[in-house]
Amino acid sequence: MAVPSEQFAEITEITHDQSRAGIETDATPKSSSFKENTPTINGDEENGLSTIERIKTHFGDRPECFKNTFQEISFVFQATVATATTSFLTGVALIITVPVSHDLNMTQGEIAWISASVSLVAGAFQLALGQLADLLGRKLMYITGMGSFSAFVLLVAFSQNPFWMLIVCGILGACSAMVVPPAIGILGAAYATPSKRKNMAFSAFSAGNPLGFVFGTIICGIATQLSSWRAAFVTLCIIWAVFTAHAIWAVPNVENFDRAPLRQRLSTLKQFDYVGTILTIFGTGMFTAGLTLGPEDGWGRAHVIALLVVGIVLLIIFVLWERIFPTPLMPPHIWKDRNFSLIIAVVLFGTMSFTSSGFWTAFFLQQIKQYSTLMVAVHLLPMAIAGLLWNIVAGRILHRVNNTAIMVFGAVCYLGASLLFSFMRPESNYWAFMFPALILNVAGADLQFNVANMYVMQSLPKHQQSLAGGIFNVVIRLSNAAVMGISTAVFSSVELTAEGMADPMLKFTRTFQVSVALAAASVLFSPFIRLGTQGNHPKGENQEKTQSSKSTEVGTSAGESELEEKKQDV
Repeated sequence: MAVPSEQFAEITEITHDQSRAGIETDATPKSSSFKENTPTINGDEENGLSTIERIKTHFGDRPECFKNTFQEISFVFQATVATATTSFLTGVALIITVPVSHDLNMTQGEIAWISASVSLVAGAFQLALGQLADLLGRKLMYITGMGSFSAFVLLVAFSQNPFWMLIVCGILGACSAMVVPPAIGILGAAYATPSKRKNMAFSAFSAGNPLGFVFGTIICGIATQLSSWRAAFVTLCIIWAVFTAHAIWAVPNVENFDRAPLRQRLSTLKQFDYVGTILTIFGTGMFTAGLTLGPEDGWGRAHVIALLVVGIVLLIIFVLWERIFPTPLMPPHIWKDRNFSLIIAVVLFGTMSFTSSGFWTAFFLQQIKQYSTLMVAVHLLPMAIAGLLWNIVAGRILHRVNNTAIMVFGAVCYLGASLLFSFMRPESNYWAFMFPALILNVAGADLQFNVANMYVMQSLPKHQQSLAGGIFNVVIRLSNAAVMGISTAVFSSVELTAEGMADPMLKFTRTFQVSVALAAASVLFSPFIRLGTQGNHPKGENQEKTQSSKSTEVGTSAGESELEEKKQDV
């Protein structure tokens, strides 16, 4: 039977259209049906996604700035080291309190200043260095900070008096402030798309603070036991020198600017907030110095009152200045976000509780239990193991469990740990009191840091990621310095009373009760946070892929049916 020319032309047009759409027909050559034979998992057959495609879709692609997975892992490790820098030094300061106080004849207030000076200077310079990293170059500032930290920490080992030691510790605080903002900036810019991969990277990064504290006590406790407290800082110098060399390769060039000569990049300093920098440095410095000097010199002394008042006034002026300057260190609009403000408040009180209880626990083991530095490190070892495990858990649940519930759980963990510490006596069983308290303390820190880091990084645009990290870390550093002043004031005031002299444990109990109050404040604010899950793969992209796949299948079926009908008519 002859085929009418009109029908033949219509059949040919349909066949050509289907061929261009990738639809197999009898008129097109049969290719290997890869999609049909590719194994799929969890019922993805209907979407036509292979195992590899599914992993990429749900876990996330490797950021383009990394040449391979090994470099990606290496950088995440570097970012973890960056955030661990200050807390690592704090752990060292705790483990050497007794030997260094005997060697340099330091008072309790001067001992507290070892870690307080680091946190104080780091907090004061954090915002300014965060903005500089975004303007001048993140990788350059990161490597400079790591190298400077390695060099200056060696000078601490040669300290001959408390004044020299505290000055160098302050410089180390500035060095640590140089590495955290660029590390966060690169991390936030590289992992811009929410995914499980981003969750795992940020969970590792968030582990830096608690793990740095613990490993600082362990590594330098061993060095102090084998040699002296000076060997602890020499060990720290060697470790950070290795990290610096590794960073040259591991840290990618993820910058906020296009490549240009240094002179052209320096022109961007016109946008730098010089006035805000001066106000934050002197404001936070004076206020925290007043808190720290109060216990030793007396709260009624003129210089203590002057430091507190002038510090507060400068900080108020800083807030007003940030409202009018076009490129502020701390954009005021972020505080209008209710969740952002509440998260910062919850993390602030929780971190203060963690830092205070950690410091006085180590001092309790040395002064009351009379443990050696090595034994102190051994008793604090569960914190390191728990820290690793809790961060693995955090990376797996951020995209599944309501983050408000995680913040509340973290605050309750802080409270439980502080209560156990406060009920502890010299004869108390380690496994009944201190061990569970250490586990809970790390749980609170790890879980809250993960949620907070993820949310804070999403609060500012990509070109201000280093500044976002600076804002979060300045709160952490300044809260650490402030709580050391508060808890030291309580410790010193109780120590001089008749009850304190009669019961050596009483001054430790009172400092642990300070941690209880701070943890309770964290619990109080946490239920008001309104968060869902974080780190989910963008739904729109998945839905688009699924709808595209389904529409293709529908188009295929309709096209084949229409072609079959035409053939039958012919």
